[in-house]
Amino acid sequence: MHLYSSTTINPYFTDEQKPLERLPHPVYFVTKEPKWQGLISNPEQPIDSALYEQCVVSEDIWSAQTFMNLKKRGLNVHLVPKLVPGSICIVPFDYIYLSDLSYRSYVVVVQYDRPHPEICEQRIVLNKVGAIDPTHHFMPHWPQPNLEPRDPLRGTRVENMTFKGNSYNLTEEFRDAAFLESLKALQMKLVLSSEEVGFNGWRDYKTADVVIAVRNITKYDSTLKPALKLTNAWFAGCPAILSPEPAYQALRQSELDYIEVKTAEEAIAALKRLQDEPKLYAAMVENGFRRASEFTEAKVALYLRHLLADPIAQGYEQWLRQSPLQKFVGRPLQHVGRILKQRQERDYYRTHIYNGPRLLDRD
Repeated sequence: MHLYSSTTINPYFTDEQKPLERLPHPVYFVTKEPKWQGLISNPEQPIDSALYEQCVVSEDIWSAQTFMNLKKRGLNVHLVPKLVPGSICIVPFDYIYLSDLSYRSYVVVVQYDRPHPEICEQRIVLNKVGAIDPTHHFMPHWPQPNLEPRDPLRGTRVENMTFKGNSYNLTEEFRDAAFLESLKALQMKLVLSSEEVGFNGWRDYKTADVVIAVRNITKYDSTLKPALKLTNAWFAGCPAILSPEPAYQALRQSELDYIEVKTAEEAIAALKRLQDEPKLYAAMVENGFRRASEFTEAKVALYLRHLLADPIAQGYEQWLRQSPLQKFVGRPLQHVGRILKQRQERDYYRTHIYNGPRLLDRD
């Protein structure tokens, strides 16, 4: 084992919670999840780690977690159980119900691993590929709450390769007996922090030496995925071995950002190189801390405040100025058309999420 002393401070622990300038209009984050009723009823309660531990699925992250991250910075935001007529409402895709009469509110839908949102005025997307016109706004993903980084006393040892997420998303070639034997030959093991361990396993990188995230998903599916596994690896102080996904590639500035692979053989070669070149390992960790400074909670909060205060507020103000005819006749008719279009997008999603060219297809 080669010990080294980090020269770069992990930005996860130097993140500031400075107040941000208030928004020009109040913003309402919608959640339909009953577990958040206490926070809805008492929004001034202290925001602690226990609340963040409840933010596990995308619907929680883009309603309650986002509300908390902005609320504690002094923004005029609210968490509500339903759409507020006449107001800006930020809604996770799964909480847009056809029965909500959403045309009465200025709806901004957050798209994650879901069909393209149609029942809304604007959209927030987590992959730059999805920012297809001025009503689609890219936003970086929040970092993992309560993250526990790799123990620096592990030095440059490369023994534990960790996958964070649902285990079926790690392509089968990286879970089969041949690959596990190859790891064993390197005196390594694969550690799956999958769906069974939940929040605590996903945030715990203390004994992780390398992060693996290789998914043989369809190319269509890859356009919906954020770069979260990469940015979390940077915060955790772990080199990452990743599949060729657009979100990762959009962030890549040098070979120190991550190692891209398509096959198990390439992954084994990368792991051996990290074992043989401790200076490379240390350089990737240091580089990761520097890159992570671009994606702290404070930076993402500032980014979202800009979206809410500028393009979304401007669209809302134009929406308010619509004529009575547009408000009382045009909007309901438009809503019907959007419902029909949303059903088409749902069918397109269901077809292409599983069918079509895949990232790891070999030419």
